[in-house]
Amino acid sequence: MAIQRRTILSRAAAACAVATLQPWQAASAQTVWPSRTIKFVNMGPPGTAPDTYNRIYAERLSKVLTVPVIVENRPGVAGNIASDVVAKAPPDGYTFLYTVSSSFTVNPWIYSKLTFNPEKDFRPVSPLLSQGAFIVANNGMPFRTVKELADYATANPGKLAYGTNGVGSFLHLIMELFNQSAQVQMLHVPYKGPPMIDVVSGQIPLCVEPAASAIPMINAGKVRAIAYSGPRRHAQLPNVPTISETYPAVAVVGWHGVWAPAGVPNDVVEKLHAELTRITQAPDVQKQIAELGSEPMIATVDAMTAMLGQEKRMWGDLVKAKKITID
Repeated sequence: MAIQRRTILSRAAAACAVATLQPWQAASAQTVWPSRTIKFVNMGPPGTAPDTYNRIYAERLSKVLTVPVIVENRPGVAGNIASDVVAKAPPDGYTFLYTVSSSFTVNPWIYSKLTFNPEKDFRPVSPLLSQGAFIVANNGMPFRTVKELADYATANPGKLAYGTNGVGSFLHLIMELFNQSAQVQMLHVPYKGPPMIDVVSGQIPLCVEPAASAIPMINAGKVRAIAYSGPRRHAQLPNVPTISETYPAVAVVGWHGVWAPAGVPNDVVEKLHAELTRITQAPDVQKQIAELGSEPMIATVDAMTAMLGQEKRMWGDLVKAKKITID
């Protein structure tokens, strides 16, 4: 009787413990993850690079996890809208954020008020791919190398204009880092969209463009490639030097990754990280990533965390030195 009584009390205590949990906690305590649809909140609108890549991974995750994996687009404010949605989502392992690294390394410096804490409200899951940018010029400009560009800018202080997709964007910061390293000052012209068409027509002398959209224009002879921002020459344009070959401090790429709400259990993060890594290593996925101008990126969660911290410090120093703000 004593054994039976203890068993009944033990079961009752367990039932009470589950009853005090939040609904999502009770569900996760009784099931093995994943058991239902997983949602990726994406920072880009449909058809953009973040959306395209996210759907490649979502399709493959659906097969290996045997549950639907969907993409919900929440574009706007440089990824802040999507980040806010995920920061406030239940940490049950069914809502994740797909965004670019600058959401966590740049936005905290250029926006005076964020509705979420990038460090406290999230935990990194996995980086997926990286992509640098090309400095490209109108074919009629007299400079062909990054050193000649710096010399021209030195001779014309504050007059040589370059276009980017906006103040505080990754592309803008690349050029500000170049200005700082080369000790020159060029005129920034922010666009609401890509400035490439104005470079082709000669309305503006040069711009900074992501590899995916720059490479076709360079190969078609529409613009002249001056240099690439990454630490190594781009595989598709190996004859184009990197900026860092002349100015070593300018060796930067943007990258895409997945984050989870802070309270998501370790076993969920570990399993998702492992599956995402396996997908990135798949030859057909690597081919798709390369065709879109990017490079596969594999790192542990700890390495991803360290990388975020290092880049946040670097961009913070630049933003403060240049007094770059959005609001």
